[in-house]
Amino acid sequence: MTADDRPIGRVTRCSTRGFVGAVRLPEPEWPVFGTFCRAEAQQGRSQVIGLIYDLSIEDDELARQLAASEAIRPEQLADGQVNRQVPVEYRALAVGYLNGGGFTQSLPPQPPLTLAPVHRLSDEQVRTFTERLDFLPLMLNVPEIPVDDLMAAAIRSAAAVRPESERRGYLVRAAAEVARLLGRDLTRLESLLRAVRP
Repeated sequence: MTADDRPIGRVTRCSTRGFVGAVRLPEPEWPVFGTFCRAEAQQGRSQVIGLIYDLSIEDDELARQLAASEAIRPEQLADGQVNRQVPVEYRALAVGYLNGGGFTQSLPPQPPLTLAPVHRLSDEQVRTFTERLDFLPLMLNVPEIPVDDLMAAAIRSAAAVRPESERRGYLVRAAAEVARLLGRDLTRLESLLRAVRP
């Protein structure tokens, strides 16, 4: 099983706007903010494409007990931070879906299935999905998520999986689309463009 094939968790809650996944993985393998991922929907006929925008560590009884103690021994700290697999929950915003006809950048027809495995998109899938920039408007005006930071992270991730010779051109094209979308809010636009500058 390659790194792209290994699940990064399973869906615990879902809607057509996105899904929540939970996983127990060692810290280096946690998904990161702005990771493109996919989860099965419609009884396997489609895959919802998500963009991870929030990661949190679930309650851990042992960690709470150690945090309340006056002194933590180095071996206890190592056990809690390195050795044990920490339960992590993450939220993903739906930005499209994959079916037999290829990628579509709009809300999916149905949410993922509960307990469906969640996988990272491969570099090739990220390149293909982000070739068009229609997923960017889906991110605007979503309440209670850090939209501008997520948009910048998505653009940086999409540029990073392209050959070196294509990265600058992609960033310029994405910046032009962001300028079109946010042209009436120059302060917000300037901040976002600064965040994606190479």
